[in-house]
This record gives sequence, structure tokens and C-alpha cells, in this order.
Amino acid sequence: MLDENNNRLDSPLVVHKATDASYADTAGTVDIESTHIDDEDKPTLERHRYKKVKKKSRAPYILIAVILIAALFVGLYYGGVFTSNEEKTTEAVSKSSYTTTEENKFEGIITVKGTYVFFEGEEVDGIKGLERCIKYLDAGTHFTVQDEKADSSFLNNDIVSLLQQYDIDYDIEYIVSSGLTSQYE
Repeated sequence: MLDENNNRLDSPLVVHKATDASYADTAGTVDIESTHIDDEDKPTLERHRYKKVKKKSRAPYILIAVILIAALFVGLYYGGVFTSNEEKTTEAVSKSSYTTTEENKFEGIITVKGTYVFFEGEEVDGIKGLERCIKYLDAGTHFTVQDEKADSSFLNNDIVSLLQQYDIDYDIEYIVSSGLTSQYE
């Protein structure tokens, strides 16, 4: 019957997938029909199925290599080996900086010039202006009162009595010129 139809039937044990290692285009029946004897004397069919060896993926190694190369370039850039194309000026930068604050040479000084009153170098509005300046100071604060051609009754009766009222310590000095001028002069 095989000769009449000229068809050949394959054994059900033959693998027909082209990706399988045991795939053969011309799978003959000779291999399937041959038998061998095991230690227990049981006849078995001899089959040759080879497991295909899978290649390991290279993707993790490539990813690690890319990360290491990127880290190397970033390190070199921030290390100063690579520079940007921007023009850099070569100015000498001073490591130390000096700040100057203007020192008030009249600090702790009340100057009385005629009937004009200056508190720490700034003119105040008479007795009321001086009282606003010293009202909230601590008791026992020390001031030097400069007498620059001051009206003696104004100095002794008004200024000194105001300082005693707020418990401010004072020393009186007589000077020729302080360099202060009133806005009314």
C-alpha cells in the first residue's frame, strides 16, 4: 500500500520543529527501529533528542558597561579634565575679603552745643528728643556729656536732671569743637 500511493508516513516519535536539535529533514525509520539493551534487559527504542544549549544574554553586561563609561565621563567632566566651550576669564580672585563698617566716633557721647543737643552724633529735638533716645536704655549706662559752649542753665537744669531721672551715669567734658553742626546754624 505504501508503494501504490508513494506516500511515506512518519513515525510519531519524529520531531518536526525546525528549531529542535533532533530535527532532521530526512528522518529515517532506521534510527527509530533500532533497539538496544539496558542493564535490566528491557528493549527500548533508541532516540536521539539533544537539548538545545541556550546562549546567555549579553544585555546585562552591555548595560553595566554603558553605565560605567557614563560615570567615567561624568567624573572626568566634574574633575576638570573636560571643559565646556564657554570662554572663561582669568581674573585673580582674592581669597580674603574685607568689610568695612563705619564706626560711629560719637558712640556713647551726648554733645550739647549752645541749646542744641546731639545724641551719638545725630541732632535730636531738644530735651524731648533726648528723652526718647535714653528712655529705654538700661539703668547704669554710661555716657560722656560734651560741653561745647553750652548754655550752663540748660545743661545743668535740663540735661543733667534728665540723665539722673533715668539713672544714666555721665561725665562732663569741656571741648572746643566737636565738628557737629545743627541744621539751624
